[in-house]
Amino acid sequence: MKFKYKAITISGIEQTGKVDAANKEKAIELLQRHKLIIVYIKQVKELVSFGNLFSFLHRVSSKKIVMFSKELSILLMAGIPLVEALRIQHDQEENGYFRDQLLVIANMVDDGSSFSFALSRFPNIFSNFYVNIIKSGEVSGTMQESLLHLADYIEKQYLLNSKVKNALMYPCIIIGGFAVVGAVMMAFVVPQLTSIFEENEQELPWPTQVVVLISNFMKDHFFLLVIGVIFLFYGIKKYMATQGGKENFDKLLFKIPKFNSIFKKFYIARFAKNLSMLIKSGVSIISALKISGDVVGNEVYKKIIYSSIDEVKIGGSVAYAFERSDQLPPLVPRMIRIGEKTGKLDVVLKDISDFYTKEVNIAVDGLMALIEPILIFVLGGGVGILVAAILMPIYQMTEMM
Repeated sequence: MKFKYKAITISGIEQTGKVDAANKEKAIELLQRHKLIIVYIKQVKELVSFGNLFSFLHRVSSKKIVMFSKELSILLMAGIPLVEALRIQHDQEENGYFRDQLLVIANMVDDGSSFSFALSRFPNIFSNFYVNIIKSGEVSGTMQESLLHLADYIEKQYLLNSKVKNALMYPCIIIGGFAVVGAVMMAFVVPQLTSIFEENEQELPWPTQVVVLISNFMKDHFFLLVIGVIFLFYGIKKYMATQGGKENFDKLLFKIPKFNSIFKKFYIARFAKNLSMLIKSGVSIISALKISGDVVGNEVYKKIIYSSIDEVKIGGSVAYAFERSDQLPPLVPRMIRIGEKTGKLDVVLKDISDFYTKEVNIAVDGLMALIEPILIFVLGGGVGILVAAILMPIYQMTEMM
């Protein structure tokens, strides 16, 4: 929160300004610590501004969080107090948005708030998972180690996420580019050729007639089609933001041939790694399962994980809840059962995560090798049909001349 204040220094000079604090009492305490006599203090109401309307542009990359965690760990290991370490990172941070948030965090910690509580005030930057690992580090006195583990975890997750996204983006970009070029040709190029064919009163082959019909429709309704596409994407985005939309989309992912096994392995690897880190950090099994379910990123697996929470609450095992699901390979509940019996659940979960991470990497590499020739064949066929439809009547015209 921001507070506007007017105060008088010990030398009698009037001073005004703004201060960041968790609440009004903390703001007063901070000002008094600087030996200021407060005349008045009032919370600043944040108005909707041009910048706030585009707040979705305020993104802090995973790479930056990795560097923040590593650098903060090094500073703490060097014996620098947490507040001073945060201010050092604030001074050297280039991202303006992240720099402002670091200053607020440093001020909150300086006011007496715990580091984990300060981080929790910025859920768009620091996830619930990140905050709980830091909280465990605070309790156990292993903050530096927790930060290094988080940096390593985020870095590995970023690489895995990027690999899967690239596998999906590659065909989408190629097909999308072809669709745009084809649409432009249909709307602006083909009509020019059609006028030539009409002047010669030539009977067109059926492939050319189909192309001409599509071209005329796109030419006559081009802007309506563009608006329709925009509204379609907007509608899909709004639907995806709903609980039902997210659930249906996540179910759809598990039905796409070739991709479904990759998605399952990807989410299993993420869940196992998250749960392993939380248990190793000393978080209770129920809290660890709840956090893992919240950050797994898939509604299907979130329900499965939440069902295991209910099982654990009545004295059951995590493995039993997972065995009842047909969305998990039999290997996962069997390995978890072994981990529960031996008291090494965190180690077993890490092994599961490492195994499925490798499986995802192998599957994505194989899929990319398969997608490239298929795309070449499909796009080549599409271009060939379009070119043939245009050239066939031109060839007939040259024979008639």
